[in-house]
Amino acid sequence: MLYRTLFAGAALINAVGAWTPPKEVEEAAKASHWAVLIAGSSGYGNYRHQADVCHAYQIMIKNGIDPDKIITLAVDDVANDDMNPFPGKLFNKPTGDGTPGTDVYAGCKIDYSGSMVTPETFVKVLTGDAAGLDGGKVLQSTKLDRVFVNFVDHGGVNIIGFPRTTMHARDLVAALTKMHSAGMYRELVFYLEACESGSMFTELPSDISVYATTAANAHESSWGTYCMPEDKVEGKHIGSCLGDLYSVTWMEDTDNQSPAAASETIETQTERVKRLVTKSHVQVFGDTTISSELITNFEGDTDSAGQLDTSLAPMIARAAPQRDAAIRSNDAALASAYFRFTEMGSAAAGEELVALVQARLSTRKTFEAVAQRLGLNGGIEALPPRAHGAQHVDCHYDVHKAYKSACGELHPEALSFSATMADLCAQQGGSPDAIVKAISAACAA
Repeated sequence: MLYRTLFAGAALINAVGAWTPPKEVEEAAKASHWAVLIAGSSGYGNYRHQADVCHAYQIMIKNGIDPDKIITLAVDDVANDDMNPFPGKLFNKPTGDGTPGTDVYAGCKIDYSGSMVTPETFVKVLTGDAAGLDGGKVLQSTKLDRVFVNFVDHGGVNIIGFPRTTMHARDLVAALTKMHSAGMYRELVFYLEACESGSMFTELPSDISVYATTAANAHESSWGTYCMPEDKVEGKHIGSCLGDLYSVTWMEDTDNQSPAAASETIETQTERVKRLVTKSHVQVFGDTTISSELITNFEGDTDSAGQLDTSLAPMIARAAPQRDAAIRSNDAALASAYFRFTEMGSAAAGEELVALVQARLSTRKTFEAVAQRLGLNGGIEALPPRAHGAQHVDCHYDVHKAYKSACGELHPEALSFSATMADLCAQQGGSPDAIVKAISAACAA
């Protein structure tokens, strides 16, 4: 690390005469690195999310972050699912016949699992609030520390998913702002994998030292990868996508830079991921000056100043390879259930498939009823498309809250209808009042 050289120089000078170390050297000696990793989904059809997060955990460990300063949230119901052909193991990449895969679940320490994977737990972890967590870990970072956050799950316009509920963009940005006000980091990098994830940071302030990238823009799906039929490990079908395209891309890039990753900056990694993720549009938000730092300042324990390695330009500019076995994230669980039912003979997967389709159709029926009460004779298909980006966030926040109150939680496989809420807000000129009334009436009928 850069500052180890400075410490060595300090020791030499000190041997000759009195020397006072620069303030930045003293601060570097006290600084720590923290990581918060979360897979917000549940179920075997979402295998990829927990595999992604355990892969991220392995990267943090390999690059030197203290395990006590890595906080991981995952339902942890996939590795030992009855459908898993490798009980107690997870893989984030396929291998050929006879070639063992890399088990990313081995040693992956999950701090909050099952019903503890909620927006409330996530916010408490981020803001250092240990109340009600039964002694569980929370960030204890300071204004000298760097924090890396990686969230992987389903999403929709202005929301990200959890097993039984959702989190609104307004609440996520509020948590990050609270962290900044409390002096909980020097800089924070946030990698977010979810459909329409570009909508989550449209209100992120640029002056709170947060750099965020997302798997997609505000109006498109992210993508699962290493999906059927390329979901094989040692010749066996897993029966679910092994990873997510954005997540796999940044992690494989980091893996390829190990052990030193001495010259790759956040900017370089972001540009690589943008070029290689061709099925969605990776977005950047927040304080872009952070992008000049090395990836291992956040995905590891270095404290070095970075510089864009221009020798990487040919790789950045090179056309991205297409992954044929990629599936839209909002359809990946459906595809998994269908494959396991038709190709692996699982009756349980057949029931799962029916339930997922019914949940999506039921949600659509509700929004058709809302549209009818708003006088849209053509239903939700008659709604004019929004302009690019997430608009009328205040209206969407109120409508989302009203829907949860009157109709219950959006099903995890129906989060795409959050875009319909945004479309309704646009159609109503940003006023939530008529929409809230229509939702209450539709769900009371």
